[in-house]
Amino acid sequence: MPPQAVVPPPVSLNASWPPAGYTLTAASLSGVIYESTPTGHVPIPGAVVYCELCGEITHTWATADANGFYRFPGEIAKGGGVWLVPGQLTPILVREVGFEQQTFVGRSLNVLIAGDTRLDVELVRR
Repeated sequence: MPPQAVVPPPVSLNASWPPAGYTLTAASLSGVIYESTPTGHVPIPGAVVYCELCGEITHTWATADANGFYRFPGEIAKGGGVWLVPGQLTPILVREVGFEQQTFVGRSLNVLIAGDTRLDVELVRR
């Protein structure tokens, strides 16, 4: 009898992912990162937004464009979406050199994502 090919089992990079109860959901997260000035809101281009639960592979970063706009897409077929548990908050971090988050200095923002969600974030100069 000829030898049979051995097919190894699929390898999971993280055996504990996804955590129990989390489902990859077709939801997007987007908004504007800005600074309030006496003349109004000024966008902060280049600000970096981190969403641990965004994207099929997670640990996703987005960079604000020239208008301060960032987006984590919701199209699962293109690697987007958000890992959600109904009613559970999603931690978001926003960083830019010389700025800090208005209310949440040094901590994450926690946002409830239940479908496409808009989160505008004000940063203040240090």
